[in-house]
Amino acid sequence: MLSGPAGNGQVPDDPAVGVEDDWSYDGLRLGLNLSLPLWQFVVPDIYGAELVGDFKVGPGYFGVAEAGYSVRNLDEPSYRLEEKGLFLRIGGDRSFYQYNNDIIGAGARLGFSVRDRSASDIFVEQEYWGDYSGVIDSGLSFRQWAEVVLVIKAELSRNLFLGWNLRGKVLLFDRGDSHMSDVFIPGFGAGDRKSTLGFDFYIYYRFGF
Repeated sequence: MLSGPAGNGQVPDDPAVGVEDDWSYDGLRLGLNLSLPLWQFVVPDIYGAELVGDFKVGPGYFGVAEAGYSVRNLDEPSYRLEEKGLFLRIGGDRSFYQYNNDIIGAGARLGFSVRDRSASDIFVEQEYWGDYSGVIDSGLSFRQWAEVVLVIKAELSRNLFLGWNLRGKVLLFDRGDSHMSDVFIPGFGAGDRKSTLGFDFYIYYRFGF
């Protein structure tokens, strides 16, 4: 039976707070992105990892940080591409519905990425000008973008959570490598788009204080 703080059988009026025990959400919650390992089955030449964390900053409000890396090694008949990148997203979430330790909410992120890329074993056949072979030296590119995020987190057992995020992303700043166009931007997605959607799911553990 649900009861209010005074045991009078009332449920708090604010759905963003819901029903909590005395220390609910008072702690650091750390997690891993489970989507990235599964994504390798779709695009085998890209792999990476992402660590995420959130922390309660007020009733129904959470500060969020997400950081990771990605690596891409692409072997084609006419070239070999190597990419390595880091990304960081910072922002916050607002819980609009919370029951016990399960929440549904929305948030915003500001994302940053830096990527190093080089190409080797380049060979281009050209009948008129003659064949060309060469390399493209390592070059850095920087990206910044904004996100709107829909968030669901559900407690499987005490302190263990599964989470799902649906993200809408818009590229804000693009300082790329002039030698090659982007195929993939770490933390953002497809490099040939100014906006994109993403879906991720996570597993978390909360360290209660």
